[in-house]
Amino acid sequence: MNIGILGNGNVGNVLAEIFHKLGHPVQIGVRDLKDEFEKKHYIEYVGFEDIAEGNEIIVIAVPGNKVEKAISSIKNPEGKIFIDLTNPVGEDFVLTRGRYTSNGEVIQEILKDSHIVKTLNTVGVEKLVEPTVTGKKLTMLIAGNNKIANKKVEELVFEMGFDPMIVGDIHFSRYLEPLAMIWIEMVRKQGKSFENGLVWLR
Repeated sequence: MNIGILGNGNVGNVLAEIFHKLGHPVQIGVRDLKDEFEKKHYIEYVGFEDIAEGNEIIVIAVPGNKVEKAISSIKNPEGKIFIDLTNPVGEDFVLTRGRYTSNGEVIQEILKDSHIVKTLNTVGVEKLVEPTVTGKKLTMLIAGNNKIANKKVEELVFEMGFDPMIVGDIHFSRYLEPLAMIWIEMVRKQGKSFENGLVWLR
């Protein structure tokens, strides 16, 4: 499956390596191809605007407070599956959006003919690489409006090593994004070990 990643930061590059090891062709969308950055031979680099071209799933891996601008230039996003792993976190790790809306819902409004799936946002990049704690698979919650898109994302998340669980439609993003703040508070602010995460018994 061809996978595009919008964003050339730490998270985007870690995901690119994960997907490459799983056998998926990977593109990374960058803001400006003229910028100097480290390039990996197994990744194709394109502009933000071209990241939907030829990719079945596109992962939005830009800072959560800059997501609207980043997605606004994407050409031909209709019918594509977008994984939104962003959290609307501002300075000092404060949640800037929530309760009545979310990044996931805002993205779905902007890319109204695409299928937005919220997931991979409740752990840090360390647990994307190794999604277990004390030998147990971490549960990764998934929310989106389209059942077929949710299923494809569920399969990819399982392939990454998580225990995926679909919780509902995209409005559940407004609960998943605040949930991420627990991990962010403990690990990023309090400095506790990143060897923690949610395991949903069922």
